[in-house]
Amino acid sequence: MTPEGTGLSTPEIARCILDSYASRLGTSLLADTGDLEADARNLMELDAVVLSHDGAADPRFVYANQAAASLWRMPLEELVGMPSRLSAPPEQRQGRSQMLSEAARAGFLSGYEGERVAKDGTRFLIRNATLWTVDGYPTGPGQAVVFTDW
Repeated sequence: MTPEGTGLSTPEIARCILDSYASRLGTSLLADTGDLEADARNLMELDAVVLSHDGAADPRFVYANQAAASLWRMPLEELVGMPSRLSAPPEQRQGRSQMLSEAARAGFLSGYEGERVAKDGTRFLIRNATLWTVDGYPTGPGQAVVFTDW
């Protein structure tokens, strides 16, 4: 599977996410097996929610793991490709944008909280999220988030 517009396969995107996390935060998001396919599978099956968007002017999700698809109540194929701003309710988008800008300036941001909205309209609060800049995307640096508390 190659997410639309990235030119990268899902395992290659997973590698960008994992390498950038380790580089920016100085620790690993998960144990690196050294096998691209195995690491991508482990990230996809991680209990934590992991999402990443590209570096476009109106960023789109280029990666979501199973936990993210379940939380947003939509198939992976629908979540990947969706403008990431749509993950937040309209009245929360400006705050979300400011937080993303802050994370981009710093390289990463920990402890973020924000309201999000699932496909069916269910709202939920994410807590203690970590955001970081992801290098290696053809559209320029993207961003990713990981969290386990909502």
